Amino acid sequence: MSLFSFLDSVSRTVQQLAAQPKPVPPVHTIARDETLPQIAAQYRGAVPQALYEQRIKDANPQVLNWEALYPDTQIELPPAEHDDPQVQTVAYTEQAPGAPAKSPEVQRVDTAVQADAAGSTQQTRAELKAAVKAEMQARYQAEFDARPTGAVYDTAAIDAYGRSIADRYADNPAARAGIEAVSKDIRIDHEVEFTVMVANAGDPKSVVNILKDQWSKISPEARERLSTSVELGKLINEKIEPYVAEPFKGVDGGGDPKALREPANESSKRLAELVDGLPPELAQAVVTQNIDTVMRITEVKPMYAGEKFGGTSYANMAKVAEALGDSPAGLSLRSDIAASYVGHSSDWRGQGIPFQENIANAIRDGIGPGLALDMAKQLQAKGENELAGAFLGGVSHGAELLQQRIEGNLGDYKQMMGELARLLKYSEGLPPEQLNKAVNDYLAAKGKDDPDWLSKYQSLEKSLAADGRLLQETLGGLNALPAEVKASNPQLMDQIKAIANDDDTLQAFGLAAGSDDRFLVGADADSTAALFDTTKVSKEGAEYLKRLSSQAINQNAMSVFADVDPDNPASIADGKTRLQELSRQYAGALGKDAEQYARAIGELEKLLDVPAGDTQAMASQLNRFHTELQGIEGFGAKEPAGITFRALGVAAAGLAFGKSTADAIDDPTWANQIAAFGDAAGLVKDARDLLTNPAAQAVDRNSPAAMEALENGLKRFENVNKVLGVVSAVGDVAKLVDALLSDRPLKGVEAGLYGLGATGTVIMAVSTGPVGALVGSVMIGVSVFGQASLGDYRDKQGKIEGSIKFLQNAGFDADAAAVLGDQGEDEYYLAVPTVPLIMEAARDNRIGAGKPLEGQEAIDFINAMPRDELQVMVNQLRMAHR
Repeated sequence: MSLFSFLDSVSRTVQQLAAQPKPVPPVHTIARDETLPQIAAQYRGAVPQALYEQRIKDANPQVLNWEALYPDTQIELPPAEHDDPQVQTVAYTEQAPGAPAKSPEVQRVDTAVQADAAGSTQQTRAELKAAVKAEMQARYQAEFDARPTGAVYDTAAIDAYGRSIADRYADNPAARAGIEAVSKDIRIDHEVEFTVMVANAGDPKSVVNILKDQWSKISPEARERLSTSVELGKLINEKIEPYVAEPFKGVDGGGDPKALREPANESSKRLAELVDGLPPELAQAVVTQNIDTVMRITEVKPMYAGEKFGGTSYANMAKVAEALGDSPAGLSLRSDIAASYVGHSSDWRGQGIPFQENIANAIRDGIGPGLALDMAKQLQAKGENELAGAFLGGVSHGAELLQQRIEGNLGDYKQMMGELARLLKYSEGLPPEQLNKAVNDYLAAKGKDDPDWLSKYQSLEKSLAADGRLLQETLGGLNALPAEVKASNPQLMDQIKAIANDDDTLQAFGLAAGSDDRFLVGADADSTAALFDTTKVSKEGAEYLKRLSSQAINQNAMSVFADVDPDNPASIADGKTRLQELSRQYAGALGKDAEQYARAIGELEKLLDVPAGDTQAMASQLNRFHTELQGIEGFGAKEPAGITFRALGVAAAGLAFGKSTADAIDDPTWANQIAAFGDAAGLVKDARDLLTNPAAQAVDRNSPAAMEALENGLKRFENVNKVLGVVSAVGDVAKLVDALLSDRPLKGVEAGLYGLGATGTVIMAVSTGPVGALVGSVMIGVSVFGQASLGDYRDKQGKIEGSIKFLQNAGFDADAAAVLGDQGEDEYYLAVPTVPLIMEAARDNRIGAGKPLEGQEAIDFINAMPRDELQVMVNQLRMAHR
């Protein structure tokens, strides 16, 4: 601003102050984090906000950046009342009389805006972007020079400059939108350029580590642009490609098939290490820029690519292939690597078995089967069926090796946890606080005997869950192959069905499902589910399959209802198709119950026909849903499957309610509406209470997508997140059902999700199945241990003493604990546990107290009973429940 303009501005301000009939503060001291709109709102009186903000700017030309005000700085304030017709909002095409002279950068933006408004083309938009960027950089330079410590040119500054420039065109929506669009583009460019610049400073490993770190900090748009940018390709070619290719330097292979083994080992190892943990998009960029080296690695003869003859290159490349992800781009690049291998198949005479071993060993070591499956498909397409069959044999043998490791780990896991499992079973029904204390005391005692006990247990559990996920990927991938490919290995289906229906496999799947809510959803889960067959598993396995299937149906159905747009007929039709597929998909796993589940899913499907926003119609449909479920065997209001489907129906109705509400739903509105839906569906009270518990964060405020949706006024987004969030806050519906089966009051139900001190583990108390509770990942109804494993973890006297000690830690005195504890005997796998029976009797006013008793009050009454009287009552309870 020129001196003349500055004096003119001050003169006008003085004149306005002189005409002002009431006193106003002549200056304002800026507070920390205070903004111009906040200041204007305090003093503007009847003056429009935008006009008063501009007057403040005119009165204080010394302020260079109104988006980042310095605290404790004083600024002059114009009057709140005015009659000066000269002061007005400045349109982009003209300059207000007496306004400061426009800088060359501002004039360039004006010209570019006019040109783009006259007829927007790629050229006019490019010039507009260049003009806006030039003004941003000029303003930044002025601010940098003015500050003693300099200024920072980052995304926040770019966004602030962009908003400021756009505000000048408030009276021209098209111009403002153009400015906002190019400002966003400038910010994305900066994110990409800055990421590449900081990554360029290190060695190859530092480069990928910095890229991974920056990836988590930049916007989704910048990630997309970075992954395919010329700058990233140049960085990889300069910093990473020479490092990956270096082991092949001076190696031509010649006639010696061993010559490529060591270079391929080292080069593939470097590439695998670099892409490990990278976002798939970045891994794809790294691999693409190293494709020439990848092609050299695939030249290695199969026998020298595996461990038998000192090779590691196949396993390394299988890791690389897994790092590419399952997006179309990742799958395409994985297929290219497979094609590079298959291109040498004419040289693989007698090499089918070595490659089969390489594939099996890679899966055994925790590497996914994707690359091998792609090669098998390509070999079959070339007519090389024998080789294709060998590759599939390698994948299925890898699944067998995984199963063997699972079996061994489960044995150790059962040995470590069998004692606690039995203690928990015999102590079911205790109040949450007492149960937690007893478990923590047990773990503390274990820790004294063996300080590494807990870490060993957690390591085993983590390994079992990881192996369960990999086994699902392997079995699902094999089953999803085209029939003509599977035909190259006629024994394949029998092999993978035997693995899928093994009790140990199912228990590993349960651990994986307990630690990953997405385990039972997706292509691999769907493909694996088709292998389940209740006729091929044990009695316990069949019950486990039923619970696992119920959990999967619940999760998939919730996904369907979350995706459906109630205002879109095509979306509703697609949702119905997906629900119908669920009943077919899990028919084998549900066995004799498949027909009932199909009927229940059919009734659930009718909820999609309710008009959006019609809560009365939804309640009426839920009431019909409840009535129909009552007529299906096993789906009564207090039966496990019945609770599951009613809770699922209410959650689905809640999703529809959330989507149809224009404004964000508040907790009372939500609770009242869901309670009404729960009543209509015949849901037991405890389930209603849990589903209406507002325990979840409605929206992830750190999610750019979530915040963008809210800023755009999409309040329905927040509603749906609230509905899903509240359901997930208590565990999903099938786990909730297990906590409800004993019909405990709400406080007791919540015990099903109690954390146990610093162990990070979770306890789920249930009343069905051979094991009623467990420490670790939450299981699906029946625990990982199985009935038979509870019989012999230690001698009879050890069981008795351990049980008495556990009950004493939970609050019973020595006499009561001795009467109520484990008898140490196993009749039909388990003796009759008494604690759950007597705690239930206390709740039902059947122990002589004269009133129903809960929790500690019940324990105190039992402790006060004469031992002989307590023994008689316990004997009667045991006899009645044999």
